[in-house]
Amino acid sequence: MKNYLANLSSEKLDIYRNLFLISLVSLFCELLIIRWLSTEIRVFAYFKNLPLMAAFLGLGLGFIWTKHKTDYFRWSTIALLFLSGLLIFALTFGLTFLSFVDPSKYMLFGIGYGVNWSQSPEIWVSLRTLLIMLCVFGLTTFAFVGFGQKMGQLFDQLKPIEAYSINVAGALAGTILFSLLSWLQTSPGVWIFVAGLILLAISRKPAHFALVLLGIFYFFWIGTGIATIAYEPDYVKTVWSPYYRIDVVKSHPPANTGLKDLSWGYALHINYDNFQEILNCSAENLARFPATIQKVMHDSFEIPFRLLPDRSKARVLILGSGNGSDVAAALRCGVDHVDAIEIDPGIVRIGKDLHPEHPYASPKVNLRVMDARTFLQGNNDTYNLILFAYVDSHAAFSSMSSLRMDNYLFTLESFKQAAKHLAPNGLIVVRFLSMADWLWDRHAKALTLATGTKPLGYCRNNGNVDVGVLLAGPAINNKTAADFNIGFPERAVNLNSPVPLASDNWPFLFLPKKEIPKVYMLPIFLILFVAFILVGRYFRDGFKSVTNWQMFCLGMGFMLLEVRAMADLSLLFGSTWLVNSAVISGVMVVILMANLLAVKLSIKQLPLLGILLLVSLAATTLVDVSYLAAFGPLLAQVAGVIIYLFPLVFASVIFALLFKNIKSASIGLAFNLIGGLIGICLEYLSMGFGLQALGGVALVIYAAILVMQVPACQRFFSEATS
Repeated sequence: MKNYLANLSSEKLDIYRNLFLISLVSLFCELLIIRWLSTEIRVFAYFKNLPLMAAFLGLGLGFIWTKHKTDYFRWSTIALLFLSGLLIFALTFGLTFLSFVDPSKYMLFGIGYGVNWSQSPEIWVSLRTLLIMLCVFGLTTFAFVGFGQKMGQLFDQLKPIEAYSINVAGALAGTILFSLLSWLQTSPGVWIFVAGLILLAISRKPAHFALVLLGIFYFFWIGTGIATIAYEPDYVKTVWSPYYRIDVVKSHPPANTGLKDLSWGYALHINYDNFQEILNCSAENLARFPATIQKVMHDSFEIPFRLLPDRSKARVLILGSGNGSDVAAALRCGVDHVDAIEIDPGIVRIGKDLHPEHPYASPKVNLRVMDARTFLQGNNDTYNLILFAYVDSHAAFSSMSSLRMDNYLFTLESFKQAAKHLAPNGLIVVRFLSMADWLWDRHAKALTLATGTKPLGYCRNNGNVDVGVLLAGPAINNKTAADFNIGFPERAVNLNSPVPLASDNWPFLFLPKKEIPKVYMLPIFLILFVAFILVGRYFRDGFKSVTNWQMFCLGMGFMLLEVRAMADLSLLFGSTWLVNSAVISGVMVVILMANLLAVKLSIKQLPLLGILLLVSLAATTLVDVSYLAAFGPLLAQVAGVIIYLFPLVFASVIFALLFKNIKSASIGLAFNLIGGLIGICLEYLSMGFGLQALGGVALVIYAAILVMQVPACQRFFSEATS
């Protein structure tokens, strides 16, 4: 490799270098925008693949406009600057809590604030939000047009496979770089600064220097200043975990107590929503409050642990232990051992630093920073109490999926796994925000099937939303709700509800039924309509090439395969940011290997590779990932990697074989990217038909690619388009 590079001309090395860097910064900015946008404008947390679609559309347009006289690259950074400024001041501009639908209907956190849905015409609220979303989408798209144009120009100076390999290597480097910054829990100021430095390495333009300066200003002044204004005078600090923006604020008793000047701990505002409390229940702090307030502080977290008959010998599992408040309550109640599972290292760090009782430092506590479902699958211990502690996520676990991070924890299979960990007289306690009757019924039905006992239900309105508690397991046999004093009014459990259960194949906990909700489809169709208006007329010449249509279908199919692999491997390895980064990086490594293999193969091998692809796809469609989990963590993970990544290997080799013989690399990639945009949308089919159905759709798409390779089909296509 060293000798090969030494023999290259300086001009060729510059092309390699610039293509690598532009590919790196494109992927880096794509991950940056996806991560940041869903935090600052909360509606994008539920349309997390929209910025991914914007990136695909922008890059596709850039490839189409490769030979355009306008230099769009210089405008991309300016668009990125405007978008960054919009996100920095989104809270100030009133964009953070945009409403597009009544949040109580779809369990959407962080939207609808300030809107009285009984008085406000829903259509006008939705149209305003749609208009703003479309503008943000357009700005994001424009930020990537210049990157695509620059890439296309560099592609046309190299052999297709050569250029594509450098492109993928740069994208892999961008993924690793952003993953490293996520692991270090850096803020958007650092992300902007790094993006600016990479762009400066390509060309020293004023906008690139401005991006570097903006990152510095955000890191040292702007970010803290806006948070201080938002939470003044109680603001403490902001932590950017790999999942969330977490603002720590001093909390006080309710105003009607007359004690609002006293602090009883901290509130954790996760993506601007108050979702967790650190209550200071130390004896010294409790002495400052009257008995009624002391009881409220104790009852906030201790009630589940008081249900244990012999706490001194009890073993407890807390799923979603957060900052440690539930763990501290268990220790105060005298529990002997606590396994605490929390997915977010940022929240754990806050708990370790700020919780006055230091629960995570106790020798009785075993803290594991990992996915809760993965812990259930790989652990054989038994517990007297398993607590699902308000594991209500409001973030998607991947940029390519509409699944939320907690969805796999509340499936029927997950509850069954939890039930296997119960001691003979064990108890499962599920605490959740019961914003809809169908969600209450879904949890109750799943717990019944998992434990063999009809749950006991309790529900109380905390002033903003109903808080539900369900008890299940052997401990409630022959008992009624009145036998357990949890301080909540009783609520009947309805096992005859028609609501479908969440499963590993259909893990959409917050959808009332199996369908693609119209609320999701309207923005998607609107954006696709605009996208095809933009690209349609430029595809006129490309329509005549069957290879370009194969590239289009390859883009669709590959995105579906990647989404399916991401979802199922996350179930086996954990729905963590690290697993997602590893899967994306693994896919890019697979592509690089496929490119090397394609150099030694010819187009004649494509039919055989296609058959192998269809066979491997059939396996992914027929295999239920929950069955793999039953074989144990190691064997299930190895089998999962083989089953879900092998189709990607064959698909990548087929792409490389077609791409190395393509007439115009830039137009071919434009078709591929627009096809990928459609593939992102097809992911929503899983809401109606389940994740396994995505494999079936991909099967049809790849079969169509093989049919297009048949000479008779190519002749027919050529005659039809001439």
